[in-house]
Amino acid sequence: MSLSNVSPTTTLLDWLREERGLTGTKEGCNEGDCGACSVMITDENGSRALNGCILFLPQVNGKAVTTVEGMASADGTLHPVQETMVEHHGSQCGFCTPGFVVSMATAHLNGATDHDVQLAGNLCRCTGYAPIIRAAEAAAGAPVPAHLRSLKDNLAQDIPAPAKADGAPHVQPENSDALAAWYPDNPDATLIAGATDVGLWVTKGFRELGAVAFLNRCADLRGITEDETGLRIGAMTTLTEVEAKLSPLFPSLGVMLRRYGSTQVRNAATLGGNIANGSP
Repeated sequence: MSLSNVSPTTTLLDWLREERGLTGTKEGCNEGDCGACSVMITDENGSRALNGCILFLPQVNGKAVTTVEGMASADGTLHPVQETMVEHHGSQCGFCTPGFVVSMATAHLNGATDHDVQLAGNLCRCTGYAPIIRAAEAAAGAPVPAHLRSLKDNLAQDIPAPAKADGAPHVQPENSDALAAWYPDNPDATLIAGATDVGLWVTKGFRELGAVAFLNRCADLRGITEDETGLRIGAMTTLTEVEAKLSPLFPSLGVMLRRYGSTQVRNAATLGGNIANGSP
């Protein structure tokens, strides 16, 4: 799918609801706290849950986006977590339910069973959480639906060309050299990594960002390497990736990192962005 006539700072949530009519993804806090807007994003590294309300469209360029509408199979068979949510009465008013289902289904796909951690970014004011956790536990052993299991393989067959958008100048450089070549002509540009902070500038502060550079394709700015001199952590490395690498080496640091936002936030927030802005 290619898009036109869309601002690069349009959020995925707004586009899904207003342009595609996919209203299962909800707007709650609009700042990445409540999880009602959770979506499953799949790329070559796998699938993860992210907050659609503070995720800009260029950040999902070349990736698969699965909303709650895509959790059931084409024949209408519910996802195992949807079935267990019904069986365990995990939904009351229902507003938060789509976000919970997406987070649960993503954890289920990845084989994650630390449900308290996986669902920490989804808030519910009705249930007290116990029936939701029971639903997640009950679904844990069920097979992953085939259409979700094949998301990564299907993505590899047909990755769209870089998207084009109207509005202020924007770029998605493939590496730091390309960024360095573009930046001198746009010295006031906003550099966007995970957008867990910058997203609020748009959704809460209603700021016009002007020129922007989305750094999520800069592979040379991401990753953790270890040699005899120590660890080197790229600025675009997410807090989830930092936690996975450093927790075995420094358990107390792992405990601290799990206090940074939620799973959805840590899946997007980067170490460089956290240092630059002092916030995930």
